[in-house]
Amino acid sequence: MKSLLVAINSKYIHPGYGVYQIVANSKYPVDYIEFTIKDNIESIIEKITKTNYDLLGFSVYIWNVEIVKRILKHLEQINFNGTILLGGPEVSYQADYFFTNFKIDYIIKNEGEESFNELLEYLQNLRPITNVSNLYYQQNNQVHFTYDKLPDINNIKPAHHFVDDLEHKIIYFESSRGCCFNCTYCMASLEPRIRPFPLDLVKSNLSELLRKKVKTIKFLDRSFNIHLKNALEILKFLIENDNNYTTIQFEVVGDILNRQIIDYIIKYARPGYFRFEIGVQTTNPQTTKAIRRTLDFEKLAKNINLLRDKVGLHLDLIAGLPYENKESFKKSFNDTFLLFPHELQLGFLKELKGTQISKEKELHQYVFSNTAPYEVIENKYISKEDLEEIRIVEKMVNRLYNRGLFNQTIHYLVTNNYYQPYDFFFEVGVYFINNNLNSLTYQLHELFLNVYNFLKTNPNLDSDYILFLLKQDYLSHFKIRPKIWWDNPLTPQEKKDVFQKMTVLYPHLNMDMLYRYCRIEKYQNQYYAILYLPNKVESYCFTI
Repeated sequence: MKSLLVAINSKYIHPGYGVYQIVANSKYPVDYIEFTIKDNIESIIEKITKTNYDLLGFSVYIWNVEIVKRILKHLEQINFNGTILLGGPEVSYQADYFFTNFKIDYIIKNEGEESFNELLEYLQNLRPITNVSNLYYQQNNQVHFTYDKLPDINNIKPAHHFVDDLEHKIIYFESSRGCCFNCTYCMASLEPRIRPFPLDLVKSNLSELLRKKVKTIKFLDRSFNIHLKNALEILKFLIENDNNYTTIQFEVVGDILNRQIIDYIIKYARPGYFRFEIGVQTTNPQTTKAIRRTLDFEKLAKNINLLRDKVGLHLDLIAGLPYENKESFKKSFNDTFLLFPHELQLGFLKELKGTQISKEKELHQYVFSNTAPYEVIENKYISKEDLEEIRIVEKMVNRLYNRGLFNQTIHYLVTNNYYQPYDFFFEVGVYFINNNLNSLTYQLHELFLNVYNFLKTNPNLDSDYILFLLKQDYLSHFKIRPKIWWDNPLTPQEKKDVFQKMTVLYPHLNMDMLYRYCRIEKYQNQYYAILYLPNKVESYCFTI
């Protein structure tokens, strides 16, 4: 048989890991091809049909399901007469829908490394269809399912060697499969048993990737730190083999991070080597209980403060969860933001077929979008209008905070109670909308000026001091002298006097260096100096 597996990725940097895994573990020759969701449909159809394949297989996820549907309709229109196979999380729990609405032959549910080989054997008359695991098929206009079976994890081969352009792509990596939690909104809850890969294999594969100096390795483990012994051994291995280039990302359960792990990272890890993704989701106890999570927020805050200087911290929130209205979500947002993670992702609940949230959506009067990514529109606790307000907040968080552009200014505003975090992002977002301003402009000087003009509307703020802070955020974002969007308040003589003071405060500096490379700003008797040196940037804050 001639088989082709098709991966349609969300972005170029995200490789088709699911397809790679099937190809790497196939007993039979199989081709594969990758696209992105931005590729032209006609071009995709032409490329996958120019060779007469007996089987076309598509890996289907929430980010590509709509384009896969369109491809399936095109294949039907051109009378493709080969076998069509679907796999992936977006088809594993809605087989009836796909068999009813599209001309397909088979769906493999969940993990498919062994099932794919068994299906090929069936198609070559080497086994009965009832002996193919995890398979949906149609017979006499009825959808049938064979049986569930998890592949032997000790026999699964890794697939990272399929990834090219390692400097620009994320390498997905598994040290285990499954999840011990039962979160009602997450498909990982449908596989409750954790199955670790052999540690020797994990270390061997990591060693190869580190030698190749890949840019980013992202662990797919749903709860990396659940097995303390394995987690600590992997972390130790990574630290001992650090290539001073690669970044490693993990999903961790932040409030149960073991102190042994924390202390080891603090003592031995290179700053920025590790990045932890931590799902907070909500701080509402009723909501937490409803979605079957536990959260010790005080412990989480303590662990974040311990790790802040060593680990990149990415925290997640979900809007639209049960029992959480707008005021409750604002509290969850403010609680979480005031931990000052390096990045805060504000997401919206999605209806993932097979999850408890999907099964109980009538209970909470959920209305979800009919097309991917199936985001919540409203429920009995939060209105469509409230969620649209939260989307304004999300947009401004991504633009102003997650890129690290306004960190010092925002920290000052919220810690001194000029704004609650949620209110700041909402109000600045409304200001941009009302004044027809583009918050996504790539001209940073325009963005900073617009934020400054917004802050000047707050009568409680000292606009001169805010400008002083904004200047620091702006200037520190560049490696060479940027375009200035303000007037310089220093006279030449004052500038000379300050430079002379700096040579006393910082003996390694000299006047020639300062005149050539330094930009200096002041507020009353406070000064901020930044030097754009040929190979680095240095900044100084001092009072005269």
